[in-house]
Amino acid sequence: MDAITTTLDAVCLASEMILESGGETYRAEETVERMCQGLHVPRVDVLALPTGLMLTLTTEDGSNVSRLVRVRDRSTNLERIDQCNSISRKVAAGEMSAREALERLREIRRPQKEHRLLLIGASALSAGSFTVMLGGTWADFIVSFFCGMVVQLVMPPLSRMRVPTLLSSLLAGALTTLMALVGTLAVQAVHVEPVISGAIMPLLPGLATTNAMRDTMRGDLVSGGARIIEAILGVMMLAAGIGLMLSMWGGIGA
Repeated sequence: MDAITTTLDAVCLASEMILESGGETYRAEETVERMCQGLHVPRVDVLALPTGLMLTLTTEDGSNVSRLVRVRDRSTNLERIDQCNSISRKVAAGEMSAREALERLREIRRPQKEHRLLLIGASALSAGSFTVMLGGTWADFIVSFFCGMVVQLVMPPLSRMRVPTLLSSLLAGALTTLMALVGTLAVQAVHVEPVISGAIMPLLPGLATTNAMRDTMRGDLVSGGARIIEAILGVMMLAAGIGLMLSMWGGIGA
């Protein structure tokens, strides 16, 4: 029983981390199945959803061991997905035991040192670059650059306070619009439309939309539909934040 429990812990943690990091549901299921093959589990039944995981392993004596895992926090972490995939491949190839995989997965899940300056710089540069691509001037680039920087500074604290994702999108849209409008007051040459359009581009749920389409095309209709709805609601809340701030600014100006 200890061996099957260790196996269950390892495969559950690997698939849970994939779901938490923005991976597709089919990837989480395949990870469980391949790891179980490498660990010589006779039968495995797994169902992964964006918000949870249900898993049953059948042992050699015919008994079943089941587990239900709730996935509450979801973000985008492609590096962690790659690390989980690497471990699952080694387990499937027989190069790593269940206990070794579990220890390695726990090590990966521990809070890692974040490269905050790199993330802030990348967010700011991408926001400014999108603004120029959308027809903005270099003055617009500068304002959009600072918009991307401030939003990246604000979003992680909101995540740590467990602010709902949709509310965070609303606040991000409002904050971006406020900074763009203030920029027009500070610099007359700044245009609001390209600044806002460029600054919100890094906030759009591109990966979630891609994963939704991939899940849907593979027949995972529940997961695909849930992800599509989540992406649409995120965009709607982002737009609502922009519209709300523009309306408030117009009322103040009047």
